Amino acid sequence: MERRDQLVLTFYSPEVPKLKGNRKYQRPTLPTNKHPSASMPPQRRQQHVDQTHTYIRMFSGSLCGFSLLMLICVSPLNWVQFLVIKNGLELYAGLWISCSHELCWSHTPKPPYYLQYSRALHILSVFTVLISLGWLFSSCLPRRGSVTTNLDLKVSILSFISAICLLLCLILFLAQVHWHTRDAMESALLWAYHINWWSDFLYMLSGIISFVNYITFRSPTIDQNVTVIPIERSRLGIGPVTTVSPAEDEGSRSEMESTSGGEDNLPNADLPGANPLNADLPDAELPDAELPNAEM
Repeated sequence: MERRDQLVLTFYSPEVPKLKGNRKYQRPTLPTNKHPSASMPPQRRQQHVDQTHTYIRMFSGSLCGFSLLMLICVSPLNWVQFLVIKNGLELYAGLWISCSHELCWSHTPKPPYYLQYSRALHILSVFTVLISLGWLFSSCLPRRGSVTTNLDLKVSILSFISAICLLLCLILFLAQVHWHTRDAMESALLWAYHINWWSDFLYMLSGIISFVNYITFRSPTIDQNVTVIPIERSRLGIGPVTTVSPAEDEGSRSEMESTSGGEDNLPNADLPGANPLNADLPDAELPDAELPNAEM
């Protein structure tokens, strides 16, 4: 009992602004969002989202362009250095360069055609990146018509295709080098070959960024004509909350209106001189004095 007597309950009653002219009235206040974007109109907010979308797309395109520039710069250079074991002769070769020594590969294709497959994949990688950059540049121009739908998804797919083609190109070139060296020569890959690996990494990163951009900003546009249905909640978080759908609410209103209209159209039973006891009796049972066509 002593513990119950010492128990004190306190209620938080925040100060709220009072209505002018009525000191007893206290208008309830709800917590408001004070972030600057809360008071921003929906059109302005959607504009900022679109700008962010465009900036991420431009960053992805810049990665593709930079990696393509590196590929074009290092493709005509030597990718590998050969060292002849017998006499210590140094030979150089590349993807598009063939040395004149008999131990190196010549311009004549020979099986297993690793070098030819590597060159074809290299061209395919460059071609897909050019298509991707062309779509990105066209999206930055003033809109003259319909914009390419799902542009970020298509750019992501092309970036992944280009990265896979370049990866296979580098693997097949390495197989070509190992196939020619065997026991007569030793090989050492040069910096130009390693730059291609960095280009492949940038292609893959660009594809990932474009795909994330597509998933993140795949939200429907803001429609101003959408009606918002308020949700009734108890203020303290406890107590019953009425859950009446709008259709049921309209039905109940129509029923109330019909009942009120029926009450207005009832016979004038409450008028003076009316006999409420004879209201339900048929005409045959009414007294002669109360019949409408009774002779006086």
